[in-house]
Amino acid sequence: PRMENAAPVRILLVDDNPVVLFKIAHVLHGAGYSVIEAKTGSEGLALARSEHPDLILLDVRLPDINGIEVCRRLKASPETSRLFVVMLSEKETSAESQAGGLEAGADSYIARPIENRELIARIQAMLRIQQAEAALRVAQSELEHRVAERTAELSQANAALRAMSLRLVEVQEKERRFVAHELHDQLGQTLTGLKLVLQMSLKPTNPAQAEPFAEALRLIDDLMERIRRLSVDLRPHMLDDLGLVPALEWHFRRFGKQTGIQVQLKRTATFSRLPALIETAAYRIVQEALTNVARHSGAKEASVRLWADDERLRVQVEDRGKGFSAEQALAARNSTGLAGMRERAELLGGEFTLESSPGSGTLITVELPLPAPGEWEQALGGTGI
Repeated sequence: PRMENAAPVRILLVDDNPVVLFKIAHVLHGAGYSVIEAKTGSEGLALARSEHPDLILLDVRLPDINGIEVCRRLKASPETSRLFVVMLSEKETSAESQAGGLEAGADSYIARPIENRELIARIQAMLRIQQAEAALRVAQSELEHRVAERTAELSQANAALRAMSLRLVEVQEKERRFVAHELHDQLGQTLTGLKLVLQMSLKPTNPAQAEPFAEALRLIDDLMERIRRLSVDLRPHMLDDLGLVPALEWHFRRFGKQTGIQVQLKRTATFSRLPALIETAAYRIVQEALTNVARHSGAKEASVRLWADDERLRVQVEDRGKGFSAEQALAARNSTGLAGMRERAELLGGEFTLESSPGSGTLITVELPLPAPGEWEQALGGTGI
């Protein structure tokens, strides 16, 4: 017999009785097996390590090392742990003795005397089991390799998608900043010039023209105010010029005037400038959270907490309003505000936590990791927003 697509099956036979050794070896040779013989436990151990046979027939009683101990040493060594070991015994045939051999790691136990035909049949059955186990190990190894490959591919795809999403956010914020600049500086200046021209060149000459003239100036003022608000809503210049904290303080004052909701800012004593992507994300998250407070909570007060260390920026927005079921809101995925905040946080490798229940207010916590210098710029291929 041969292993599939391999040399003849090699069997290591370990027995100190020369008669038994001769008889079993003769039977195995007759069945087409290649036999390696050993008369002691030490010799059997050495041959097992050097020859790596397909099967080991190991007598329980040996002159130097007990066969069970030989089996235990073989199974304990990574080099020989997968060798298929069959214990042989003519005297140690009780159930307790067989259990001891199996507990030592033996793959099977044969009690002698045994007919030659049965011996060969049992060896063939054990070799089939060994082949099946080997095939299973190969299949498992191939599966693990494929899973590793797919995992690496998925990781690369996720990294590329994250970089693309960051780039989209960057482009969006740049476009917001550009449009805000155009509205404020170009249209705003044009309207200011138009108003000056009207005031200097088209002054009313009679009372009938005074009211339409005043109405035209009021319309220009209203349009200038609308453009200013639109410019600020798109992207406040203060966020770029002064940073997160001044921009938020300004936004809270403006928000309070618009909604009547007073926002209290709590932060660490010192708060230096952060990477532009972090400042923008934090500002947008707080902005959206306060919009939700105004729309849904019914609260008249809210608080925003900011604190940062060398590794993370943490932001909390809390109100004592109506509250809602946080689990249902997140599971429903029908709130673009909540989804947008979570997506912004996760896009930067951060965490978004929502705590709320009916009648208990709402607490939103966001943690954003602070990147190493140049980390995101390298991924984005630019300098960031």
